Amino acid sequence: MMSLFKVCLLALAVVDCTGALAQQCPQGSATGPSVASEIVTLKGRLIFHDAIRKWFELKLDQPQCGQTSVQLVRGGDDWAPLQVLRGCRVRSKGAIDFSSTGYYSLNTYQVVDQIEQLDACAPQLPFPDYSQAKPDKSIREYRVDMHVDYEPGDHPIAFRTTSVGKVLQPWQAYASYLLTGGFVLYAQCGEGFVVDKVFGTPQAKPSHFAEARTSDDMAMFDPESAAASGEKDLHLGYTCVRKR
Repeated sequence: MMSLFKVCLLALAVVDCTGALAQQCPQGSATGPSVASEIVTLKGRLIFHDAIRKWFELKLDQPQCGQTSVQLVRGGDDWAPLQVLRGCRVRSKGAIDFSSTGYYSLNTYQVVDQIEQLDACAPQLPFPDYSQAKPDKSIREYRVDMHVDYEPGDHPIAFRTTSVGKVLQPWQAYASYLLTGGFVLYAQCGEGFVVDKVFGTPQAKPSHFAEARTSDDMAMFDPESAAASGEKDLHLGYTCVRKR
């Protein structure tokens, strides 16, 4: 018969192992927010998804917390460490948590504190930075056309900005957008402009967020409802005029 001392040691070992395992994975809660894991190290291939909602996937070498892939995010604005290593096998460090909103594309995500390349892999250039791009001061009004392919897979929105038949570039100086966690698509004009008219595929419910030509307004679309009705090839748009 096992002694009481050995029974106690075995019980302690089980508790310690369970605690160690729990630290490696986020913990759900029925009464509040989930509890993120401690800092863990993951290995896998880093994949960039150039879709309507752009995101990074770490396709894991070995499953972690029941997942074969984890979404990688950064705590700040500097995404260059992920951008340059897309396509490479990497080692990432950070806490893992459950994805609680539609802003995430996978069930779990890791907030990356550190990331490094594992194998021989040519680094990529960081994505272009258009944060300082401004509209041409001579432009008084223009049109934004968006082609949205809402089929499954990676399909970035195709933008075309024009004024009196002339294509305006880069389009990022004249238009921007946000896809909410509820899959509502908001689009805005460039600096110094306000939304005038909104149009497009009727099933996507083109409308204004606020009163037209006010600073609070945005073009608003519902691609999720359009897709539910069977319409997934969406042509959406809006016009912009100088703010008075």
